[in-house]
Amino acid sequence: MKRILFFVCGSFLLLLSLTKVQTVFTASNKPTIDTTVFIAQHNYYRAKVGSPAIHWNDSLANYAQEWADKLAKTCEMQHSDGPYGENIYWSSAPKNEKAVVDRWASEEKYFNHNNPTYIRGKSSKSGHYSQVIWAKSTELGAGVANCKNGGQIWVCVYNPPGNMIGEKAY
Repeated sequence: MKRILFFVCGSFLLLLSLTKVQTVFTASNKPTIDTTVFIAQHNYYRAKVGSPAIHWNDSLANYAQEWADKLAKTCEMQHSDGPYGENIYWSSAPKNEKAVVDRWASEEKYFNHNNPTYIRGKSSKSGHYSQVIWAKSTELGAGVANCKNGGQIWVCVYNPPGNMIGEKAY
């Protein structure tokens, strides 16, 4: 009787462990972005400074997703150096769209609303925020990926790019 119980329990644990390994790699486990929330949170901050609403672009989202997938292999934060403005966010735990945009916008405390001109060096602490509110950026796309060794990485690209030295954010 003990052997049967041991065999049944062992088989169950083996099956359970195989099931968990499989679910880690299924497509349904891949994080997704609620574009409505992501755009709404951007537009919340943009409206506060009078910047026009920004819109979702699927081509930009594909670009951002490809970069997020590449970064997720090592989970090192690195800009793509592509033709777009870019914000990147890493977290040790999954985040939602509002939390990610709010994190970028938290840099507002370093932003000079009396002189919203982007200045090399002086604007570096508020660069994520200034890109969120950059009036000339009219569209964005974003991607999110789970890092191979844990954590989550978000990439958002903006077109036209913001944070242009000598130009005003709004």
